[in-house]
Amino acid sequence: MSISQSNEKSFGLKSVIPFFTVVFLIILMVLPYNMPLISDIMPYLTLIGVYYWSVFKPEYMPVSVVFAIGILQDILLGSPLGLTSLLLVVVQQFIFFQGRRFLERDFLFNWFVFVMIVIGFGTLTWIIVSLYFRVFLDYIGIIGQILLTIAFYPLITWLLGNTKKMVS
Repeated sequence: MSISQSNEKSFGLKSVIPFFTVVFLIILMVLPYNMPLISDIMPYLTLIGVYYWSVFKPEYMPVSVVFAIGILQDILLGSPLGLTSLLLVVVQQFIFFQGRRFLERDFLFNWFVFVMIVIGFGTLTWIIVSLYFRVFLDYIGIIGQILLTIAFYPLITWLLGNTKKMVS
C-alpha cells in the first residue's frame, strides 16, 4: 500500500466525522428526558452542528448531506417531512454565500450571527408548522427553544472544535 492510498482512506474517514457528529446531535434531541422543561423544549442542536461545520469545514458538509440530515431529523422527530431540510439548506447557503467572512471573525461575532440565524430559523419553523397543522402553536415553546439553542451554542461549538482537530 502506498502513502497516497493511505492518505485517501484517512481523508474518507475524516470526511464523515462532521456528518456523524450532527447525527449524534440529532440523537441527543430525540432521546427521552424525564425533566419537565427539557422534554418539551429541546434546543436546535442540529442547527448548531450544521452552522459550525458549514463555517469551519464546508467541504465536509455539502448540500446533499445537509438535506439528508434534515430528512433524518424530520423522520425521527415527527416533523413535517422536508421542513428541517429546507431550513438547514437555507442556513448553509447563507453561510456559503458569505464566504470566509465568518472565519475572519472572533467567537462573539460568529455567536451573534448564529443568534440572528436561530431567531429566523425558530420563527420560520413556528410559522410553517402552524400553517401545516392549521393550528396556532404556542410561541412560548419556540422562544424557549431559541433561547436554549443560544445558551447551548458555546458548549456545542467547543465540543465540535475539539472534534474538528481530528478532521484537520
